[in-house]
Amino acid sequence: MEQGNDHMDLSALSARAQRLLQWDPATITPAILKSEVTNLLREIEQCRERLEQKQQKFNELKEEEKKMAAWRYDELYEFSPTAFFTLTETGVILDLNLTAALLLGREKQEFKKADLFDYITEDTKDYFSKFLKEIFLLKDIGTCYVSILTSSSETIYTQLTGVTTRYDKTCLIGMADVTQITKAREMFEDLSLIAIHTDELAMITDATGNIEYVNPAFENLTEYSLEEVMGKNPGKFLQGPETNPQHVQAFRDGMKKQVPFSQEILNYTKSGEKFWLSISINPIFDPSGNLEKFIAIEKNITGRKELEELREFERQDKETLINSTSDPIWSVKNDYTLVAANKAFLERMKKITGIRFKKGDNILSPAVFNNEVIEYWKKNYSRALQGEQFLLDTQEQKIKGGEKEYFETTFNPIFVNNKVEGVACFARNITEAKRNKEAIIDSNRKLQTAQEIAKLGYWEYNLEKQKLFWSPEVYRIWDMQDDDIEITMSQYIAAIHPSNRPGLDKFHTAAKQGKKHLDAQYRILLRNGKVRWIRETGILIKKYGNGDGFYEGTIQDITSQKEYENNILNINEKLRRLTSHLQNVQEQERINISREIHDELGQQLTGIKLDASWLKGHINIECPEMEDRMNRLIDNIDTTIENVRRIATTLRPGVLDDLGLEAAVEWLCSQFQEQTGIKCELKTSTSSPAYSDAINTAVYRIFQEALTNVARHAQATEVKTILKEEDNNLELLVIDNGKGISNVNGKNQGSLGITGMKERAWILDGKFSIKRRKEGGTIMSLTIPLKNLPNN
Repeated sequence: MEQGNDHMDLSALSARAQRLLQWDPATITPAILKSEVTNLLREIEQCRERLEQKQQKFNELKEEEKKMAAWRYDELYEFSPTAFFTLTETGVILDLNLTAALLLGREKQEFKKADLFDYITEDTKDYFSKFLKEIFLLKDIGTCYVSILTSSSETIYTQLTGVTTRYDKTCLIGMADVTQITKAREMFEDLSLIAIHTDELAMITDATGNIEYVNPAFENLTEYSLEEVMGKNPGKFLQGPETNPQHVQAFRDGMKKQVPFSQEILNYTKSGEKFWLSISINPIFDPSGNLEKFIAIEKNITGRKELEELREFERQDKETLINSTSDPIWSVKNDYTLVAANKAFLERMKKITGIRFKKGDNILSPAVFNNEVIEYWKKNYSRALQGEQFLLDTQEQKIKGGEKEYFETTFNPIFVNNKVEGVACFARNITEAKRNKEAIIDSNRKLQTAQEIAKLGYWEYNLEKQKLFWSPEVYRIWDMQDDDIEITMSQYIAAIHPSNRPGLDKFHTAAKQGKKHLDAQYRILLRNGKVRWIRETGILIKKYGNGDGFYEGTIQDITSQKEYENNILNINEKLRRLTSHLQNVQEQERINISREIHDELGQQLTGIKLDASWLKGHINIECPEMEDRMNRLIDNIDTTIENVRRIATTLRPGVLDDLGLEAAVEWLCSQFQEQTGIKCELKTSTSSPAYSDAINTAVYRIFQEALTNVARHAQATEVKTILKEEDNNLELLVIDNGKGISNVNGKNQGSLGITGMKERAWILDGKFSIKRRKEGGTIMSLTIPLKNLPNN
């Protein structure tokens, strides 16, 4: 039987056991089988013991390796370059490594059971809180950025990476210090913003001078985009015909020396416009000291260069400019010797004295001027030499002739080291201005006289200071003396007639609201109790830069004009009443005549016709001519009867009195259409069963006159008539499609027919208008109120 050892293959024991299970009783006795099984069991037990020993040793080795691995993990965890924290769901620190303690600047034991929230700045605590919630909720890795306050009160920027542990109630947080990265990023962003938003041009080139970057300011000024200039040398497309070659060479030399330098140069834009740049170039080297790039900061100095050119021009042309004026300009020292003077001064002095003064000459020499002139000018120069600046009107005798000339002379002290060393003078000939001023004064005097005659005064009201000014004529109109009081708005309003104050309030409200033009009429009560009518007008004048201004206007005494107007109105009233009376009398006469014609003449003609017809029927007429004459007699009688009826109807249509206005208008429309061939369409919507005789007559006569005008003048083919009641008014509209009223301004409305229609409307307190239509033709409108009107 084979003996087992430490390396016995368990498969061999398994094979022996299989053979024993298949034993043959013919060849193996039970005793042998028992012995074999016993041996097999013993060998199996021995193998099991050896395996257990090996397993125990393996477990010991495994435990040792686990301890070694844990020790190594603790070493790696403790001294890891990344700070680690073990936290609860609420942020309480359960554990941390040495790196984390050093990062926060405290001992490890100080953090046990501490709250990490206490070390996070206020502005990032919300981020950290959300970060913790997401880790424990999603059971996944999460990141966030927070700011930490160290023990030295220094703020550091950190990136947190966290994940929950297998215990679910804790998480492991890795904290990386990204302060330098954050500051570098912020600095890069700031530099990028500066490069983008600065007005100065920025350019980066490689070591050979080819462009790698230009900022927007460069693009805006040169009109070249970054894509257009990338990889190109700026000198090849920016320089032009007037670029100084010496400046170009200075750039080459500076870049060859690889040292910082500055240079000004004239360049050209893409469209050919010239511009000047002041360029500061700095070489950039890599850590090995090799030239890597050039950075150029370029300032647009075109304005400065143009100013320099202008100053040079002004310097060269200063003398010409000063000498171009005809006003004398000069300066003297404190000893009255001439320092400088323009051509106008020197020529005038030569004409006065015959001497050509030059620098250093005494311009107040006793040999040239008398004592009176010398003392006059010395007195004024002395005032300026004492530091006073002033303006003085001086009078001089004209060089030729006896007329005097007037000058306005400015005296300005010249300070040198805070000490007055001389006087600069500028004299302006104001002779013409003085004469104009005197003419204005004379004109104002004449204007005041004219105002007194016209009873027209001037006023002014300052909106900013709320101050009222009156001319003397306004005071006279108010029956005041201009030296009595300084008029105020309250005093002005107090003089207004009480019944006119409400209307004047609207005038003042419009003024406060800045209305451009003002116009009002009102009465005032004088001190003696008399009443005067005033017309006041005003206009808004915008005078000040902040929008404030003032009103100015006129006040006119229109009492006489009002009295005249009242007289005219009274006369017109009487004339209109007379007209109304005449129209009533005329209408009554028409009614009487119409009735007499209809009743008397009509009946008589009817009787004659009956007699003629009887004669024709009872007389034996043998002569054909006699029968013809009899027939013509009867026909003439019929025609006469029709004419009598027509005349009676024209004078006063019976339908107006019998059936009312609406039926009369309808009848007149049909008569008009039948007689003229012009289509006459009528629309009515009246609700009253009957109107007064006055309304019926007026509306009918106005409608009759309107149709007459259409037939005579309009050249129309159609007339539309509308008769309706609306808002307690009776309205009549007559619209034709003719050529339209000849004068749109209504000057022809003064014709007798139109005047008559207006008068009839006015008598009934109505409104009448007639005007040309935009689409062609004429429209006549009549509106008569139906309230409070007399029956007749």
